[in-house]
Amino acid sequence: MRANTFLAVDLADDDRHALSAALTASSPGRPLPGRRPKPSTWHMTLRFLGAIEEDRVDRVAAEVERSVTTRAGRVLCRGLGAFPKPSRAGVIFAAIDDAEGLLTELASQCDWAAQDAGLDPEERPFVPHITLSRLRPHQDVRRVLDAFGDFQVVIRIDTVTLMRTTIVRGELRYDALETFPLAR
Repeated sequence: MRANTFLAVDLADDDRHALSAALTASSPGRPLPGRRPKPSTWHMTLRFLGAIEEDRVDRVAAEVERSVTTRAGRVLCRGLGAFPKPSRAGVIFAAIDDAEGLLTELASQCDWAAQDAGLDPEERPFVPHITLSRLRPHQDVRRVLDAFGDFQVVIRIDTVTLMRTTIVRGELRYDALETFPLAR
């Protein structure tokens, strides 16, 4: 069994409900194509850690607790996007407007915590988002994105969660290992 760990902002239940309602209201009547994760698993990944040993997980947790100083706040979830690009998408996501840099700062602090725990620096640029669908094989989703109406949902950022994913009986499972509240 392969387990991956990552640091994330785990959405609060009322934020999940608000996002789900906004997606339903802006929908052209068809669900998003691809494999859609359950809303209960929606999160914003701050730093992917991969399959790391248990002692390294503990070191990352200690470093996050010691070094993450970002204060709690809010960001705006606004519209849909696709990775790597809409004409050849592998992921459809809810885009996050991080105008004040809250999530960017938080992701940077999580990356430093991971490095202090002995992991390599993150090589990919941070793009705040919430994955809504995975497409295999990649598809052109430009019409899908255009068909969805605009929506905006305020998302609270008040914790960082150390999470682990495992595959249990063919289904991806997310487990919160530890949660770190942000200062208010």
